[in-house]
Amino acid sequence: MRIIYDNDIEGVKVVPIGRIHAASGWHGRRSAVTQEFYKAKALENLVDVAEDCDADAIIEVDYGVDHADDGDLPGAATLQRVSVSGLAVKLMRA
Repeated sequence: MRIIYDNDIEGVKVVPIGRIHAASGWHGRRSAVTQEFYKAKALENLVDVAEDCDADAIIEVDYGVDHADDGDLPGAATLQRVSVSGLAVKLMRA
């Protein structure tokens, strides 16, 4: 699976399949594991989704962070996860 960040695909025709989304698992803000780990996990999950769509590549990759906060419960942990989206595409020779 190709991940194309700069959208520079000379000599290749891009046929969009559709926008796809994935995320890492939920974790506490003070997790001992780095955000880069969760970012990599989210991207792995996005690749799985793209493969299910029979895509050749993912372009227009964009990351974000989702938050879940239950302020009504005393001592409740604030959770977050890394989300990622991209455009699944088929690549064809131009």
